[in-house]
Amino acid sequence: MPLILIPISYGYIAKAVLNMQSKAGRKKAMNTCGSHLTVVSIFYGTLIYMYLQPGNRASKDQGKFLALIYSIFTPSLNPLIYTLRNRDMKDALKKLMRFCHRFAEVRRN
Repeated sequence: MPLILIPISYGYIAKAVLNMQSKAGRKKAMNTCGSHLTVVSIFYGTLIYMYLQPGNRASKDQGKFLALIYSIFTPSLNPLIYTLRNRDMKDALKKLMRFCHRFAEVRRN
């Protein structure tokens, strides 16, 4: 049932977002919805893939990997995604990336 309701609700959300007058508001709403939809797609995609596999062909290692994705990886993405929406966190991440890039350049030389 949730698999049916989620696309329907996103259809209503997309309709409301497209009817927004403010371009900045529309962009912000699309970023939020896009991030959430990505996580939901990963979660349900792994579950659907796992349950559509024939019982005798699916390897145990593959099942463990998929279980790891939908039980640990996907829930850990939500805090990361919403943390990166904060401007201070974005600036700190950019600063860290610049530092890592410079460090790598120094090590090469």
